[in-house]
Amino acid sequence: VQERLFPQTMPPVATLEYAGHCRPASGVGGDYYDFLALRNGHLGLAIGDISGKGVPAALLMASLQASVRGQSQGLDADGRPDIAGLVTNVNRLVFDASPENRYATFFYGQFNPVTRVLTYTNGGHNAPMLIRRDEVLRLEVGGPPVGLFRPAQYEQAELQLTPGDLMILYTDGISEAENPSEDEWGEEALISAVRTSGTATPAEMISTIMRCADAFASGAPQHDDMTLVVARVL
Repeated sequence: VQERLFPQTMPPVATLEYAGHCRPASGVGGDYYDFLALRNGHLGLAIGDISGKGVPAALLMASLQASVRGQSQGLDADGRPDIAGLVTNVNRLVFDASPENRYATFFYGQFNPVTRVLTYTNGGHNAPMLIRRDEVLRLEVGGPPVGLFRPAQYEQAELQLTPGDLMILYTDGISEAENPSEDEWGEEALISAVRTSGTATPAEMISTIMRCADAFASGAPQHDDMTLVVARVL
């Protein structure tokens, strides 16, 4: 049932190739990612990490997915994506639907395939990385995790993307993968794995990153859900 909550189709986008994958640590997990084909022709990109594990986290993951899909078509008075308003509404819905000790770190962005502009808000999530040649930008603008406080304010930011840019969205199960000595893989190792992937497709890049993380873990048990979304601007 949870597997069906992840994207079943990949909306075609002329100026973006992308892929996502989630590997739960146990039978059910609390990580979330989604791709949304929106009425304005934009692509919605979402990723989240629910506090806790198991069935309670999976139930909140389903609530988060439903809230995001229900709110994702909003525009501001100028016809631009109202990402801050969307996440504000999602925060209220998640807060009202969950106990006090449940919340989610959450990132949501909309990509305009014509202008290649990404508009986003980060709700306390591991900052996605924009890798542009030798530069790494972290997408940090936003507010607190969703569901943590009922009144919460969020900011949104815009980024002009260019062909060749890579976006890496991930949960901390990736960067905090541990080896038997309990050392963490880390963000720099993640960036290195991305760079060694060269011109691979996003799906191939995800496979490479997962193999690198598993090689570092050296057989240590996976202690957290591992989720990745990779997108390359064309």
